[in-house]
Amino acid sequence: MNTILSSLLDPQRPVLLQVTSTDLVDATAWVTANTEWIEQRLCRHGAVLFRGFDVATAEKLEQFATALSSDLPGFAEESSPRHRIQGAVFSSTDHPERYPIQMHNEYSYAAEWPMKLLFSCIQPALKRGATPVASTRAILRRLRPSTRAAFHERGIMYVRNYRHGVGVGWRKAFGTDSRAEVEQYCARAGVQTEWLAEDGLRTRQTGAAIVRHPRTGEEVWFNHGFFFNVHSLEPVELREALLEEGEDSLSTQTYYGTGEAIPVDVIDELREAYVHEKVSFTWQRGDVLVIDNMLTSHGREPYHGPRKIAVVMSDRFRRCDLQNNLADVAT
Repeated sequence: MNTILSSLLDPQRPVLLQVTSTDLVDATAWVTANTEWIEQRLCRHGAVLFRGFDVATAEKLEQFATALSSDLPGFAEESSPRHRIQGAVFSSTDHPERYPIQMHNEYSYAAEWPMKLLFSCIQPALKRGATPVASTRAILRRLRPSTRAAFHERGIMYVRNYRHGVGVGWRKAFGTDSRAEVEQYCARAGVQTEWLAEDGLRTRQTGAAIVRHPRTGEEVWFNHGFFFNVHSLEPVELREALLEEGEDSLSTQTYYGTGEAIPVDVIDELREAYVHEKVSFTWQRGDVLVIDNMLTSHGREPYHGPRKIAVVMSDRFRRCDLQNNLADVAT
């Protein structure tokens, strides 16, 4: 590793490790030879930024991802608009550039999720457009004991409304035109379904908001409680406009697992925790950001000018396996 330098972008919040190539390096070959080293750093820091490896195309990102993992699956219950670039490589999001994307962990509401996210900067924005990250371990520590206790005891409920022109439609989210297939998937995943007028669908699902990481055994804040809650939306004018339409019209909303509303001051507490803990960097062309999806949340700043960030999601993990793992950790 004589051509590789490691550094922390923010020593005060060591969630992000930067690894910089100082010479021409074959990224795929280097990853193949250093997979365990990368895994160890992901467990320690939660995210690793590779700079100078020239992974500036979808093809190179897929090669990089395949070197790190042989499991590049697809996922159902999609919530963010994105499109396939090639193979296992997708746009990170097609969300309008003028809006921020709040901090979240990919598919943390679902029955299964990717353990790793690999982002590649094919073209940085002219202004802003960072992908901030924050430690889910640190977020949990920052919450008030009463907040942690409430989520420990009650869990969390997600309500999603799949309607035409609102968020991601059910056909795209579940990858099928068949209502029967949607119902079968949801039954397996423990998701309640309710078909609505005008080809709409409402789902409800509950789960734990605080779980243990399967490799480190640490408790982490792993859920969509903040991201799916209408009171997290910015700007405020957008939030108020949606609330005027009523909660039944919202694309997503979150509650305690008992069905009670999550107080607005708790959502504000979560916002402040993310703001305090997040670490940002300026994208450079060819950068690759590898995230442990359970240890690290991520978001997106608004931006100006063309921006192209591609993503590969790898290493499928099932919630039922997490429950088994929790039993193993407890013993």
